[in-house]
Amino acid sequence: MKALLLTGPRQLAFETVPDPAPAADEAVVQVSYAGICGTDVELFVNEHFHHYKTGHARLPIIPGHEWTGVVVDVGSDVKHLKKGTRVVAEVSIGCGVCRFCKMGHANVCRARREVGIINQNGGFAQLACIPASNLRPALDLAPEIAVAAEPTAVALHGCQRVNVSAGDRVLVVGAGPIGLLSLQCAKACGAAIVAILDRDQKRLELARTLGADAVINSSSVGVAELPDLANSLTHGDGFDVVLECAGAAKVFEHLLQTLAPLGRIAVVGCFGDHHPTFNPDALIAGENTIAGSVGGGANYGDAIELLRSGKVRPAPIITHTFPLAEAPKLFGALALGQAPQGSLKVLLNPA
Repeated sequence: MKALLLTGPRQLAFETVPDPAPAADEAVVQVSYAGICGTDVELFVNEHFHHYKTGHARLPIIPGHEWTGVVVDVGSDVKHLKKGTRVVAEVSIGCGVCRFCKMGHANVCRARREVGIINQNGGFAQLACIPASNLRPALDLAPEIAVAAEPTAVALHGCQRVNVSAGDRVLVVGAGPIGLLSLQCAKACGAAIVAILDRDQKRLELARTLGADAVINSSSVGVAELPDLANSLTHGDGFDVVLECAGAAKVFEHLLQTLAPLGRIAVVGCFGDHHPTFNPDALIAGENTIAGSVGGGANYGDAIELLRSGKVRPAPIITHTFPLAEAPKLFGALALGQAPQGSLKVLLNPA
């Protein structure tokens, strides 16, 4: 089969590799589409990736953690999947025995593998082979919709980490793919008002078509003005929830001041080496909460249902599709910040 093989930092090649054969508890999936995430670019550069710096993760690896395909082979112990079933892949593969796994939180298992990221080949290939327990049937979803299940689960997990619920006033920071999916998930959770902050006006216009009640262009609104703007949008109360999906350190320093009492911040975006500062006393005064959010948690089934119902619409976010063979050149450009013009979510087609 053809696959993308990452053998070292910035060393990604389009290679012919052996077709995978499933172990007893595994399934082989013919990949239809795979999405490119910022994490994939970080893995490609591999300069600051914690799991590789500490030696927990190793190269080579076939990347790709956002993908969908059709089951073509199953191991002898697999009974819940049949050949021909469309599936999506849950990323975290926990050890199964630690207390976090037993509580259903494989996404924070310290010994976990992650499909296409940590010690488990992923979906940037014609065929992917992973534990069948990590595959979720997507059945009647079109492949170009099903491919969004993983980032939708990530967005939904962020909402659930801070209990977005009916009547909440929500601010989403960042109108990238995760931010735009978080906007829709927050609406699906019953949020009364969802505002979104970004510096790209075209992305903000798209956010309006996806249900945003207010858009804030950070190119024209200074971050120091955010608290006053939050009050004007919420009748003086502030936001009940902030979903930080951009890793914007300078913005983060002002987010606590935008919160209502008992307000919550979910940190979904990664900050890398750009570390925000804030006054923890502000947490005390309003009994506010900051919660980290990693991966999709146990939300893949719910994410699939949101896609099936149309409450989350990924189609407007998917802007480009490239053949798998063009990916090495594409990743080289992405690592330099040279994304295709107008791109949001970029897909790879392994066919």
